[in-house]
Amino acid sequence: MIGQGHEPRTDDRDVGRSVTSKLSNGSRSVAAAAAAWGAFSIGSQRARAGGGGFDPDLVLLIDRITGGFSVAEYAHAASLGYDGYLAEQLDYESLIGANDPDLQARLVPYDTQNMTSLEILQTYSPMNMSGIALFQATTIQMVSAVYAKAQLYHRMFQFWNHHLNIDINSSGAQRFLLWPFLRDVVLANAMTSVPDLIRASAHGGAMMLYLNNNTNVSTAPNENYARELMELHTLGLDNGYTQTDIEELARILTGWSVCLSGGGCNGGTLEYGDFRFRSNVHDTGNKTLLGIPITGQSGAAGEMEGEQAITILVEHENAADFFARKLCRFFLGGLSIDYDPPEDIVQLVKWTYLNSNPIGDIRSMLSVILQRDVLSTHAVPKFRRPYDLTTAALRAIDANVIVTHPAFMPSLRFLMNLMGMHPNFWGPPNGPLDSKAWSEGGMISRWGYVDAVSRGLINDVSPFSVTQLLASVGATAPGTQAQGLSDLLTGGRMSPQEVQSVQDFIGFGTVTEAGLKEALGLAMSLPSYQFI
Repeated sequence: MIGQGHEPRTDDRDVGRSVTSKLSNGSRSVAAAAAAWGAFSIGSQRARAGGGGFDPDLVLLIDRITGGFSVAEYAHAASLGYDGYLAEQLDYESLIGANDPDLQARLVPYDTQNMTSLEILQTYSPMNMSGIALFQATTIQMVSAVYAKAQLYHRMFQFWNHHLNIDINSSGAQRFLLWPFLRDVVLANAMTSVPDLIRASAHGGAMMLYLNNNTNVSTAPNENYARELMELHTLGLDNGYTQTDIEELARILTGWSVCLSGGGCNGGTLEYGDFRFRSNVHDTGNKTLLGIPITGQSGAAGEMEGEQAITILVEHENAADFFARKLCRFFLGGLSIDYDPPEDIVQLVKWTYLNSNPIGDIRSMLSVILQRDVLSTHAVPKFRRPYDLTTAALRAIDANVIVTHPAFMPSLRFLMNLMGMHPNFWGPPNGPLDSKAWSEGGMISRWGYVDAVSRGLINDVSPFSVTQLLASVGATAPGTQAQGLSDLLTGGRMSPQEVQSVQDFIGFGTVTEAGLKEALGLAMSLPSYQFI
């Protein structure tokens, strides 16, 4: 399995065997994909939208800021124009909560969505059903990525979730702590400012537990969180700090912890899962971070040392460069983790970080990267990660995802797991890779997923008609279906060779719905869909 994927969970295995059994019957589309893949250029310049009247720049924007292209999303975006659609997505507050009743209705079955960590613990721990809390934490993310109006907002949630990666299996308690952290820290700050996000993360009980800062005490400093706070969360690897800085930051953060008592902490003023500062284990001596002296404090004032340290880190020039570069990589593309985005754009985004009000304003940086001239000129091919492929396929077919099992979306999660990636099941704190590495040895599972979606083999997805989907783009006549699939899936981005390959697969006479479903699977298997 590629990357750091995990074996399917016990709760998924019966479903997994059923799905695998169906896939083992084989499909012409999987065989055709394997035969055709090598015939097309992999990782060449991203194909531009062709026929059908699609604006290639708008198609590109949708590909990069949403959970996946769909004809419906394109129609909405086209009605606003490129700048209008981007402005709408940046104004995410107008698209969330009560302003998105469809998403709210779809999230109703997931009762943990508004629970505190204590409520999740009290509801599911007594029944030994912590797996339900675990599955809901990942399923809520997927449902939102597929159906939310605020697509850029949830795309940024994914970006920051990976940036602040927490493995849900790092401890048993994490199953109760993670979703409130994702909701109240990551999602709540996905488009506010970097300093707000990092500060909220440092006060997140789930993060304190995951990176062991709850064991960071003056008599035995634990450097784990201090190291990752600089290396992964703010400055970047070996970017302007030393081992001494890590040791000093660990001292500064002694006492930063989490309440893990079901009865509460600090005389009941804190609840299970809340951030907790333990002044009695804080190192009160003076410290120096990145050459800046920090005066040691005792009692409750000791917490302010950590606040000062976070300000030093998030306002550092190297942090601005680190975030600018990472955001450019995410949105402008690149097949390798070593991809270097255009330096002039990086410097402009870095300048924006340092000079925005507030500093590190996320929407200001996105406005630079996503403006038409920048994106259309500098975007390079990007490989869909398993999570992205999962949501994109569902959006393309206008899927109706349904709750069919107490574990919630077990078939979809099982197939995504086979591809090597599952939300918050990534062991190392670096988060899932954003590169073409997912294709190395993993294409069969990817083709298997889109084949299962296309042929209606997934219990979590209601039956749908490819004939009707093609009718929605005016492609029902013999010889037009392949171009119709190109329009439907990619906004006309499939190359002429790919369109011809799919049409040859379909034929030029009468075709059945089953045949069209296999053709849909083939089209989703080709480079123009696997890359964006």
